[in-house]
Amino acid sequence: MIVALYFFCALVFGIDIILEIGHEMREEQHPSFSSTVHLVMELFAEAALIFAVILSCQSYFRLREISKHEHDLGHAIRTGFDKILMAKFHAWSLTKSEREIAVLAIRGVSIAEISVHRKSKEGTVKSHLHNVYVKASVGSRSELLAVLMDELLYSHDLSLDPVHTPTMVHDINQARGQSVG
Repeated sequence: MIVALYFFCALVFGIDIILEIGHEMREEQHPSFSSTVHLVMELFAEAALIFAVILSCQSYFRLREISKHEHDLGHAIRTGFDKILMAKFHAWSLTKSEREIAVLAIRGVSIAEISVHRKSKEGTVKSHLHNVYVKASVGSRSELLAVLMDELLYSHDLSLDPVHTPTMVHDINQARGQSVG
């Protein structure tokens, strides 16, 4: 919208300059110093408007490209996380109920909310969640999420290079004795 407005202003201003030049030529007399200065200033202003249109178009297309890249990256991360989640759930031999509860827990849904959503008692949800923790060899939601995030960050499927990972995370995994990359 802004680019269209710039373009419209440049067009109108350009037409005005052309009409003024045509008027000066029809009078067949030398233009005065003030009208020459006025015309030169209008030409500079027209050039600036055209430059603004060009820069705005470049910025628009660059932002569109960045937005598409961010969208594609987000999709790749979600897809990768889903693959890792399903692979881990399979490796841990989670039941259907445990998988459903684990997903809700990872999303940060409270035990009370999970029990309402699943139409079950809080004790049942806690029991299933405890079974998930045991099978995953973790003691809490944050540890469960950490296991999954580590897997996502260092998954070969996403082609992440340990050289480009944050040094602290790399060092922590090295201290744990895990292969990074």
